[in-house]
Order: sequence, then C-alpha cells, then structure tokens
Amino acid sequence: MARPRLPVRVGERPRFLTVGSLRLLALCGVIVAIGMLPGRLSPSEAGWIGWTGLVLVALAVSVPFLAATRRLAARLPLADAILLVLRHAGLVGLGAAFFLFWTCVYLTLWWRHPAEAFTGLDPSPRFADFFYYAVSTAFISPPGDILAHSRGARSATMIEMLTGFALLAAYLSAFVDWSRRGGDETG
Repeated sequence: MARPRLPVRVGERPRFLTVGSLRLLALCGVIVAIGMLPGRLSPSEAGWIGWTGLVLVALAVSVPFLAATRRLAARLPLADAILLVLRHAGLVGLGAAFFLFWTCVYLTLWWRHPAEAFTGLDPSPRFADFFYYAVSTAFISPPGDILAHSRGARSATMIEMLTGFALLAAYLSAFVDWSRRGGDETG
C-alpha cells in the first residue's frame, strides 16, 4: 500500500504561511510576553524604569541604525539607505523598539505627575498597563479604559499616533520600488 503524499515536506513551511505572517506572529508573541510581565510599580520605580528604558532603547536603535545607514549611504542615496535599513530591521525589531520607547515615555509622564497624567490606572499600575496604552495608541486607537489626562500625556499620545503612522508608512514604503525601471511607457 502506498503512503499518502503530504502537501508539504517535513521541515518546510506551508505556502500560505509567509515570512511576513511569521514576523507578525513573532511580534504578537513579544507583545503577549511583555503584556504578561507581573508586578506593580510605584512612581519612583516608574521613573527609574522609564528613564533607563528611554536611554537603552535610544542606544539600541540609534547606534546600529546610524552605523548601517552610514555604511550603505556610501553606495546608495541616503533615502534609499534609510529605507533599506528599516526593511532589514524587520517588523519585530521596529515594533518592539517603538512600543517600548513609548511605554517608557508614558512611565516617565506618570512618574512626574502620578495623580494627573492618566485616569483609569490603579494607584500602583503594572508595566503592562503602560505597554498596553502604547501599543493601542500606536495604531491610532488609544484604549478607552486608560485616558491621557494631563497636557503632557495628551501631547505624547498625539505625537505617538503621528509617529506610529509615519513609521508604518516608512516601513511599508521600504517594500515598494518608487523609481521606474526599464524603458519609457507610452499609453
């Protein structure tokens, strides 16, 4: 009796499972892992975590980004070099860095004015509460249960929405060749 043929060989991924969907799945895994972090924060702890996180995220992103862009800019126009670096950074790296940066911004805002910055937070919120706010806001949909209340928190929320849209547009444009190739097209 002949063995039935499998549509996919062992070790090979199914065709419907693209690299892009695997990257999105990985980013979802990172979001869930960070969202499940236990523990509650005091304003003092939020300040330390926020400021330290801002410095670490800025260094972790800017140093490799500048080095790679500088190396590529010697061979490509600067805009093309930046888009190529964004594409190679990947969805998981860019998304996680972006969400963590804004989480740290919101932590420092809450540290500065714990009673005024946000409404809807527990007196001792979790790191995950600020991460939830940052991820939701990045997709131009701040959550309804946590609200920016102070002018600083509202301003940061609006800036995150603008930069989130700009980052998404830049990331997507890295996959499109805007220059014409080949001969003239006549219609």
